[in-house]
Amino acid sequence: MAGSDPAARPRDDRTRAFLEKAAYVVAPGSVVVGLLYYMGRTYTAAYYVHFGIPTSDLELSLESYLTASPTALFLPLWTLLWGVLVVLAVFGLVEHRLARPRALPLWQRTAVGCGLAGGLLLLLGFLVFTQPRWWTRSVLSLLEAGWPRVVVPPLVVALGAALALFALRLHRVGRRASGESVAGGRIQTLVGAVLIGLLTMSLFFALARYADEAGDDQAIRDAEAGFAGRVSVLIYSRSPITHDARGIYFTDLGEAGGPYRYQYRGFMLLAKSSARYYLVSYDRRRPRDVTVVLRDDESIRIETLG
Repeated sequence: MAGSDPAARPRDDRTRAFLEKAAYVVAPGSVVVGLLYYMGRTYTAAYYVHFGIPTSDLELSLESYLTASPTALFLPLWTLLWGVLVVLAVFGLVEHRLARPRALPLWQRTAVGCGLAGGLLLLLGFLVFTQPRWWTRSVLSLLEAGWPRVVVPPLVVALGAALALFALRLHRVGRRASGESVAGGRIQTLVGAVLIGLLTMSLFFALARYADEAGDDQAIRDAEAGFAGRVSVLIYSRSPITHDARGIYFTDLGEAGGPYRYQYRGFMLLAKSSARYYLVSYDRRRPRDVTVVLRDDESIRIETLG
């Protein structure tokens, strides 16, 4: 076959054999479950950290993190899939146009252009992950605070890696189409592997940062909505409880109340660990989110309200 490289066949066979062996070690299902677990854990941790609650104290199960992962991943994955379809469609259209006989001289020029653009975007990766002060003040300040500021930069790096991969493909296909041998096949394979690693790392970083921002945003929305859907509780205590939460109604039942004479209304149960209750007030007028932590011992008694 014209333009084929017989020396490339053994390398392709070795690559295929390596991927087949790797598939036995890292099953696709394990990768998906691991991704869902990590994103769900990131989302949940950001949500509770907003209220000063460490997730390590809550002892959440694997199912709890997996249940939270769709909330953290649906929108970015949906957007990412559409973005990948658009990028693949554009790359396919460009490759189809360049495959015409009159357009063959443009192969190398297009490859060089995509390579330079991809390299320039990849250089931004150093600024994205190190974030020097001048970069944060002059560039990131132009983006809207929240998830756009933390997600857009790694996506730019991912686009740079995709452009560099496309340039590498154009270079190899253009050489083969013109009947020339593709020199440095092993080096190009290594460069392609590095670019795929950068692409994967950037997308993973973007998803993780989005999950963190989404968890914090959800905590803010729940607080502004008065923690709708949370369980209201009635607290009886042996001694007065010191707290800074607003909208809490206190009643001293006196000796008729028995050992638990101090009653508190207005709390909602945000989280429960094996040793602590984490309570919040559903009063929306409070200037900040206050979490009251009470030990789960004989000093208090808690009843849920319907």
